[in-house]
Amino acid sequence: MSDDHREELRNLVSHLGAGIRDTHYRPAYDAAANICSGVFAMIPVDLHDVMHEAVMAGYAAALRDLEEGKLDNQVRERSEIIE
Repeated sequence: MSDDHREELRNLVSHLGAGIRDTHYRPAYDAAANICSGVFAMIPVDLHDVMHEAVMAGYAAALRDLEEGKLDNQVRERSEIIE
């Protein structure tokens, strides 16, 4: 991967994670650490931070969606299947 491409990727991921709320930071950080621990062995070391930040951004977005009720119907449907 070229340095320019790597920098573009870093900027994109940084932009994605810019909206992580303080209340979501720690859970997102911990979840990303758990998820990425299995991936780090397969990717270059210089992409570890980018991968971690990308997973944090996704996890924090999911937490936000849950708080805002965007996933309520899906949660109800799945809980009915389990019951």
